[in-house]
Amino acid sequence: MPPGAPAWADRRFTGDRHRLMPSSKPPELTLLDARRMAVEAQLLGARPRVLAAMTPEAVVSVIRRLGYVQRDPLSVVAQSHELVLWSRFGCLDRTAVERSLWIDRQLFEYWAHAAAMVPSSDLPLHQWRMRHYRLRPPANGSDMRAWVADHQNLRRRVLRQLAVAGPLPASAFAGSSAPRRDSSGWAGLADHQRMLEVLWFQGLVAVAGRDGRGRLWDLMERFLPLPAAAPTVSRRRALLELARRSLEAQGIATPRQIATHLSGGAPPEIEAAAGQLVRAGLASEVTVRGGGRLLPGTWLVPQSSLVSWESGRLRSWRGRAALLSPFDNLLIDRHRTELLFGFRYRMEIYVPRARRRYGYYVLPILYQDRLVGRLDCRRDPDRGCLEVISVHQEQEAGHETSAAGAIRGELQSLAAALGMETVTYADPRRLPLSWRAGLLD
Repeated sequence: MPPGAPAWADRRFTGDRHRLMPSSKPPELTLLDARRMAVEAQLLGARPRVLAAMTPEAVVSVIRRLGYVQRDPLSVVAQSHELVLWSRFGCLDRTAVERSLWIDRQLFEYWAHAAAMVPSSDLPLHQWRMRHYRLRPPANGSDMRAWVADHQNLRRRVLRQLAVAGPLPASAFAGSSAPRRDSSGWAGLADHQRMLEVLWFQGLVAVAGRDGRGRLWDLMERFLPLPAAAPTVSRRRALLELARRSLEAQGIATPRQIATHLSGGAPPEIEAAAGQLVRAGLASEVTVRGGGRLLPGTWLVPQSSLVSWESGRLRSWRGRAALLSPFDNLLIDRHRTELLFGFRYRMEIYVPRARRRYGYYVLPILYQDRLVGRLDCRRDPDRGCLEVISVHQEQEAGHETSAAGAIRGELQSLAAALGMETVTYADPRRLPLSWRAGLLD
């Protein structure tokens, strides 16, 4: 194995040598245990000291642990990936992220559940998916496949232009085509934009930088060339490793949840690989009981999490408060969030104002091992403040007052990270009564 190659690249690697012996009856976890496993796996427990400084190396380490961090252009408070990293570090250094992506190139942008930042060392794991897309373009139905077949001249022109003059913005490839509507799921994109997305999925082009919010494109082989000694990863091994990585990032999950967490287009294949984790000694099957009933589905946990549970460490587990991006890895699987936390979250950006229940851009509030509320806020650079428009307390939170001071501390930390001087409230009288004093103190 080449020096510095990850452990999974070693063909001799078989997983945890200290695996537990399989049991005839899966251990039964409480819902509290399951929540704590999920929160801890996402680095949202008591903040580790290793995260005290947001260096480029630490950013890469955190994203490797989380599996990916989604990028989204919405920036009501901050961009989603910035909120995700801030909630883990407690600070924000945009230059550390930019350096990791465009200078050190220890991260690159690819489709992992959504457009996301993923570790560059995982490129061999994603190549099976890239090859898959070359055979089957990434869109629903046959319309896109037919479109790709009909636009081979455009494909060659884009690749040739990048080879000569890349990196380039998408506008450099613009022709006379206009955005169109069709059934492929790629409505609103002009031909050259559609082709760049297809080539990106196929691993032939890469996001090589950003100009404002727009992406700069280049050939993948130039932006992120694989070293000559890079290990060749079989499709089976890549699927198994992606499934293991997904389960480690979630702490506890069903095979379907494992598949969708890092999936970029082939959930059934990763779901099947998730089923092999137990046979490989990398995970154990458990049941989860909450509210007097067993949660539906087959639940898996990494061996390390099961060892922690059996040792009783979860009973002394410590959590904290965190304000989460709507696209945070902990809750991006909405169905899983409802099962584990009893928390139903839907974005209301496209809901008319009069019909919104919680607000335009709502941050879920994590406190210890529960999602206890929702906070609608926005960054107001003109006034130099982080404005809290509304705060909603979940029924499960009851009248617990201890969360309020911790939430206030997170709001102040977020304001400071964004360069805002103060936290203001649009209408303090409408704050939850049991939290009002703690939030305003």
